[in-house]
Amino acid sequence: MNWIAGLVAGVVAYLADWVLWSKVFTKGMDAYATQMSPEEMKKFMGPAMAKSAVLSLLFGFLLAWFYARFRGALWVQGGGLLAGMEFATILWVPLCLAMAGSSVWYVKAKTLNMATCWAWLIRMNAAGLVVGLMVK
Repeated sequence: MNWIAGLVAGVVAYLADWVLWSKVFTKGMDAYATQMSPEEMKKFMGPAMAKSAVLSLLFGFLLAWFYARFRGALWVQGGGLLAGMEFATILWVPLCLAMAGSSVWYVKAKTLNMATCWAWLIRMNAAGLVVGLMVK
């Protein structure tokens, strides 16, 4: 059952990532994009979307596996939605601190780092909700 939860969590993480980077975090991100012709963009997007999908599925599997192992150590006992969100947020905190710390030195990339930080929080909590609900 954990692998099914991981698969669903990976799909949810992929969809959350797609919505965030295609609909939400659009303003001001042009400075970080490489200018490509429409033909180059078509060649780039297929493999990039496939890599993103594979990495999201791997993330979902690992999140479900680690959640099943550490579920008993969470403050929220008995599993469920809040336990999944707690676990995801605990995993997100070091990532956020690393991005905030690197923003001190890489001032030009601060906007991108902070957008990535919040995108990971949303992606991880969306997957955490699924894992918390499905892993018993």
